[in-house]
Amino acid sequence: MIADSSFIIDLMRESEPALRKLAEIRESGQPQYVTSPTVMELAVGVALASLPKDEQKKVGDILGGFQVLPLGTVSAWRAGIEVGRLRKTGKIVDPIDGQIAGIALQHDESIVTRNAGHFQMFKGLKIEPY
Repeated sequence: MIADSSFIIDLMRESEPALRKLAEIRESGQPQYVTSPTVMELAVGVALASLPKDEQKKVGDILGGFQVLPLGTVSAWRAGIEVGRLRKTGKIVDPIDGQIAGIALQHDESIVTRNAGHFQMFKGLKIEPY
């Protein structure tokens, strides 16, 4: 299971649906991952926050329970092929969402997200909304 930034943010906000989903994931024994592009997105949020030290602590506390999957060459290639395929059909996707999808496809992991629409267009990608 790969946590999208929306899932991490909802955990920081103590959203009940996100907390229930995390409990379900932990009970199932699934590995808990986050991607390096998601870490970057979260860092942007910290930099923009009115109390960045508080936000950084919240992010750090939550990320401590996750392993980070990097954007390697193979997952970057898969992301690029998928983003290009979608652009050919007139669908524009966020490149970071493409990177996250590429990592998930490479590792055969599902993405847990509140924003399922950001990922539904990627072929073969498993999505777990909450």
